Amino acid sequence: MPLRRTAVLSTVLVCALGFALNLWIAANNSDGWGVDFNQFYCASRLAGTGQLYNWDVLRKLEAEHGKEVRTGRLPVVSFAEKLVGWMPYSAAHIVWLAASTLALLLFALLWPRMNRTMMLTALCWSMPAALLLILGQDTPFWLMSVALGLWLLERGHPRLAGVAFSLCICKYHLAVGIPILLVAQKRWSTLAAGAAAGAVWIAASFAIEGTDWPRHYLAMITQPLFSPAPERMPNLRGIAHWLPWPSAVEMILAAGVVLLLWSICRNRSDLGAAGAIAVAAGLILAHHGYANDCALLIPLLALTIQRPAAPKWLKLWSIVLLTPAPTLLIATVKPFAGTLLLAGFVLAALAAERLRRPQEV
Repeated sequence: MPLRRTAVLSTVLVCALGFALNLWIAANNSDGWGVDFNQFYCASRLAGTGQLYNWDVLRKLEAEHGKEVRTGRLPVVSFAEKLVGWMPYSAAHIVWLAASTLALLLFALLWPRMNRTMMLTALCWSMPAALLLILGQDTPFWLMSVALGLWLLERGHPRLAGVAFSLCICKYHLAVGIPILLVAQKRWSTLAAGAAAGAVWIAASFAIEGTDWPRHYLAMITQPLFSPAPERMPNLRGIAHWLPWPSAVEMILAAGVVLLLWSICRNRSDLGAAGAIAVAAGLILAHHGYANDCALLIPLLALTIQRPAAPKWLKLWSIVLLTPAPTLLIATVKPFAGTLLLAGFVLAALAAERLRRPQEV
């Protein structure tokens, strides 16, 4: 019992140290406190008015509380955020922060076949996770929905899992990898339920914002300022930016990653491992992404460290990514080293997983 108590206290101290350090560093980011929450809060007030993607109107609302940021969420998501949008800004921000923290905890606890202590430690030592909280991002809720989907699938509820996965439509990084996993493993009922639920979200978006919202939405997310500084993106686009013919390089690399992910997932019955790989692959396949989105790597980092059969060099790489260094490197004048550390890890992990025998733990 004393040894167990010592182990628990040691884990709590390690987690507290990592969480405090990363929150302190993240709080000093150049974007400011709650910049993304400000975007969601103000967008929720426009949802249902037909003006959700009117940048002139949105920026005036956002200017009352802080920095102006373009929104890229579907109408149904912005409408759902009215749950806090009716509150005074400060109160809504506190509620949002508390809910986001709870969502991250559930994400770590629900992920199937994962060492809970390792997941919680990785979460607390993740600079991107700290950034999600400081910026007020909604990614914690989508990570929780994916973990819930995997948990339901593991317990024999494929249709309910599909509904949970359908929320990936709100976070395109997740909307890429998870469907590939489901197709590779021939989980057709989950795919069908997810597609049906996704159709409901799209139909609701038309009911909320009118028939013309897709045109305004595309106009918003294709503006250059919606995805600035591609050289700082921890994905294939970020790597390709530094090479000749970047668009062609990105497409070729993406095709390779999709094929690699499919071949891995079809031979893996462990949903925790397959999900971790799919989510990480989605991060680098997405055309838009920044340092905070690297929270999607947490399951794969924890999985790599806890696996006895994982190569030692890959374990060491995982530990390095659980320090603030890669995230800080992305913020430097020459961010290529940070991009390569983050996106390169996913590529290396995919290759190692493909070479791993299914019976190896």
